[in-house]
Amino acid sequence: MSAEPDLQPQCVALLNELGSLRAFSMPPHDATPDAVHEALRELRAALDRAEVLMTEAASYRRRAKQAARRAADAAADAYDAELKRFSTQAMARQFESIKDREVQARVKVSPQYKEARKAQELAGLVEEAEDAARRMFFGLRDIRAELLTTLDKYLPWRASMEF
Repeated sequence: MSAEPDLQPQCVALLNELGSLRAFSMPPHDATPDAVHEALRELRAALDRAEVLMTEAASYRRRAKQAARRAADAAADAYDAELKRFSTQAMARQFESIKDREVQARVKVSPQYKEARKAQELAGLVEEAEDAARRMFFGLRDIRAELLTTLDKYLPWRASMEF
């Protein structure tokens, strides 16, 4: 877990960059085909960058999930080791029940369980960031499709007009 806390600021930076790419204004309805074409070129560049950011977001999600899994495994292993240690001292602890030993083992490894919960929380935040990034990416793609449709519908109409 200790190597992964940098994921949260990285996700924030990624979402901020995607947000700036997503801050696209549509050309006015009476824009010339050249203006619509230029907007399409700008959107293509934004989509190319957004694809790279989506790959990074997926990588962050995988790293966060792996870190959470490692932290949970470490906590479970520490608990098992403590419980085993208490069990080997059973003769000296003959008046303790297994529940007492389980509680003592759980208390002993509570810092590891806290780390595991933090890692799981970070994984959840990173997953939410990836979902938000995906929505922004698809929003950009939808805007581009709308511009293509506009251009496709406008040019035949304009060509059919008599001047």
